[in-house]
Amino acid sequence: MQFKKTKAVLISTFVSSMLLLAGCVGDKSAEKPTDKSHQATKQLVYGIEAEIEQVNPVLNEEEHSELDSLIFRGLTKPTEKNEIVADLATDWEISPDQLIYTFTLRDDAKWQDGKPVTAEDVKFTLDKIRDPKTNSPISGDFNEIKAVDVLKENQVQITLSNPFPPLLDKLKVGIVPKHVLQGEDINTTDFNQNPVGNGPFKLKEWSNDHTITVERSDTYYGVKPKLDEVVFKPIPDANTRALQLKTGEIDLALMEPNQLASVKENDNFTVKTISTADYRAVMYNFRNPLFKDARIRQAMNLGIDRDAIVSGMLANKGEPAYGPLQKSWANAPQKDMYSYQPEKANKLLDEAGWKKGNDGVRVKDGKRLEFDLVSPISDPVRVALANVVAEQLKPLGVSVILKPLDWSAIKLDEVDAFVIGWGSPFDPDDHTYRIFHSSQIGDGLNNLTAYQNSKVDQLLTDARINPDKEKRTKFYEQFQRELAIDPAFNFLVYLDALYGVNKKVSGITTRTLGHHGSGVLWNIEEWDKQ
Repeated sequence: MQFKKTKAVLISTFVSSMLLLAGCVGDKSAEKPTDKSHQATKQLVYGIEAEIEQVNPVLNEEEHSELDSLIFRGLTKPTEKNEIVADLATDWEISPDQLIYTFTLRDDAKWQDGKPVTAEDVKFTLDKIRDPKTNSPISGDFNEIKAVDVLKENQVQITLSNPFPPLLDKLKVGIVPKHVLQGEDINTTDFNQNPVGNGPFKLKEWSNDHTITVERSDTYYGVKPKLDEVVFKPIPDANTRALQLKTGEIDLALMEPNQLASVKENDNFTVKTISTADYRAVMYNFRNPLFKDARIRQAMNLGIDRDAIVSGMLANKGEPAYGPLQKSWANAPQKDMYSYQPEKANKLLDEAGWKKGNDGVRVKDGKRLEFDLVSPISDPVRVALANVVAEQLKPLGVSVILKPLDWSAIKLDEVDAFVIGWGSPFDPDDHTYRIFHSSQIGDGLNNLTAYQNSKVDQLLTDARINPDKEKRTKFYEQFQRELAIDPAFNFLVYLDALYGVNKKVSGITTRTLGHHGSGVLWNIEEWDKQ
């Protein structure tokens, strides 16, 4: 066996030498670049935090649809500054009363089966989102739509019940093909794992291990991507993602603040710090009567030292949170209601009738001021935040029982409290109405706390239907004040997105990102890999 191995090496060396010699003395044709079909595939491997269950923009929230945006495109899209510009639409007209929007579609947009993208597809998509049977998590984003009408093959008209300034922002949602989905149950159709899109990439493979590979689409109307393929590889464990960045198994992944110290200059990846609108907060579940008294929630909000969290566990990769719109033009931070004021917090709890017992935990009518705080065990930042919250509330006489659980074991309508994450860099309506309006309580919707406040409802409604930006700003300012007085959340911090990126990869920008760093692939057509 040893002889055969040596012989093979000798033969290989001889052949290689002869080929090299031929390359040196051969004709000029040998110097020409190889045919494109023989070039190495430019493949970007993205280590994502969780498995992707379906690819369908009608059924997915934007912050969970990074893959959706590669396969499906909408009427509009964001720029690097998160401004809205045309995408599938070439232009639009808005009636003087701002109730009718007429969109003209580009004539070169095709589905990946070769059929044209038409106004019928737009109507079909928006009707499906609004259909209660679909139970779309983004239905609340479109409930001001009164009707969608096809005027021509390339022209669609949207009629509103009230002026709705966020509409152009919402229409980033990917359009789906009517000719493929008509007659299908959109929630169970095979399309959700075998999509036909209109974007720069198309599905190549959906592996049994939930790794998804997409390849460049030849039917895409826009700038053709430089990458041949993008692979979405689920890696729930943050340490495993960091290790695979070091070994070069993956090219892109979110990292945690506590991993930064282990990154070396000679590693084959670098870390990009990108600002986000992504906040973390303690979500109070109002199904628990403990949280009915606003003074308890106010006290706990005042008992958190946010600056210490940022400088400590976040290693200054973020900032203190004072409300849900901190990265928005409508921001009105309520620092007086969220800054660290333990004396005021203790006074509020005293006034509410909660007295400290022998073990330091407050008691009222025989009931301890105690609740479970759930966090997803696969998310180190949320688990760490839960620990800090418990430690910081302890001196107030609040007992927090930590419960890090697997996502599969978490039922958000049953928990006492949960370390939640939300935040959008787009129109302020985006992550306010569907999170805090009482109409958004229910299965598949996003008011997970069962929070109900009639003032908040009215302010959010007024803000979303008023065409005057200055008036909208005032409505959102009042909303943020009311939300601080009657808090649904204990806002903790805004996180920077820490993306580990292979040094061979170029194209990533510093655009403000969304929840969990979503939107990083917004300009995927420009990404390249050497």
